[in-house]
Amino acid sequence: MNPIWFKPFGWAYLPITFMGMAITILAAAFLVPVFAAIIRNGHSLSDDLCHMFIYTTCTAFWWKWIAEKTS
Repeated sequence: MNPIWFKPFGWAYLPITFMGMAITILAAAFLVPVFAAIIRNGHSLSDDLCHMFIYTTCTAFWWKWIAEKTS
């Protein structure tokens, strides 16, 4: 059985099932408290953006990997 959770849409992927939407919401929900902690403890804008870049790219990488494997 090959689950189809995402549909390719150009260079992006659209969630088409509950599991695809759940993965997308969990990825976004993970980033909200991470960004809040980064902003709260940051010393400068460039420092905050560097830390946000690291967490956002890692999360986006795993989200896209899941989307590619289930599309």
